Order: sequence, then structure tokens, then C-alpha cells
Amino acid sequence: MATAAVCGAKRSYFFEDEISSIPLLKRIRCTSPPGIPPPQPPPKENPVPENPVHASGEQWVDLLVKEMTSASSVDDAKSRAGRVLEMLQKVINDQVTEEAAKGFETENYALKERVEALCQENGVLKRAVMIQHEMLKEGEEKEKELKQFKEMVEHYQEKVRMLEVNNYALSVHLNQALQGNSLGGLCNPDVY
Repeated sequence: MATAAVCGAKRSYFFEDEISSIPLLKRIRCTSPPGIPPPQPPPKENPVPENPVHASGEQWVDLLVKEMTSASSVDDAKSRAGRVLEMLQKVINDQVTEEAAKGFETENYALKERVEALCQENGVLKRAVMIQHEMLKEGEEKEKELKQFKEMVEHYQEKVRMLEVNNYALSVHLNQALQGNSLGGLCNPDVY
């Protein structure tokens, strides 16, 4: 069902469900007698919450309701709602940007700490590799020395065998000489 309302010199047609959504103050104002001029719209300043960044949802709702009740027409209400929503969007964007920056800063700090820890671990590993390399080098040198000592031992064992053979041959000759001396009896004492 449509209802006609007179606002100043304008006539508006509303459906019943639209009328129920319009605040009572506006309905009264729109149905006031034609001789009374409609109230003047308030200045276009946006009454912003004291600290819009930390404003609660209730404060934003109060601001929106205040703006809507102060509107003089549907177009004015739309522009006021648009301004409030733009402010809310800006505050939300600022908060999201700030939180993202804080998150990035926290993550960056954690990554820097991790890089420092990895650099320290890398330094420890480099020192360990250097120590291992030195140990391998010493091991190779000791292995060379051991090989040289084995060769020297084999050489000296060969010499000892040769000396034992020579010693045995000399002892045999000495025994033969002594046996020959005791038989003949004639020995020159200066020869020995």
C-alpha cells in the first residue's frame, strides 16, 4: 500500500514497509503541515569519534545513527552514510596496514635472528671442517711416516739377516781356524 507524504513543497510516495524503516522523527517532519518550512540541514561537518582508530563498533553505530537522524533528505542520508563508511573503511585500512607492518616487522626480526643463528652454525661447521681437514692431513702424514718406518724396518731386517749370515760364516771360519791351530800347534801370536 502506498502512502503520500508532503515535505515542504515536495510530495513523496512511500510504501508501508519503507515508512516503517524511516525514523519516527522524519515521518513526523515529512507529514508536518505545508505552512511550516522543513528544518534546515545541519552543516556538512562529519562528527568523527574522538579517536576513530580505537572507536568501538558501538561508537560507529552511534555515529551512523546520529548522521542518519540529522539527514534532511534521502540524498543527504546517502551522502552522510557514504562519508561515515569511507571513514570506517579508512580506519580499517589503516589498522590492517599497521597490523601488517607489525607482522612484517616481527617476521623480519625473527628471520634476522634465524639468519644470525645460521651464520653462527655455519662458522662452527667451517671450523669443524677445517679441524677435520687438519686431522686428515696429519693422518696422511703419519701414514707416510709409518710407511717409511716399515720400509726402514724391512731394510734393517734385511741387514740383520745379512749380518747374521756373515756372523755365522765368520764363526764357522773361526772354528775351522781354531781346529786347524790346535792340530798344527805352530801359530804365530802376532797374526791375531
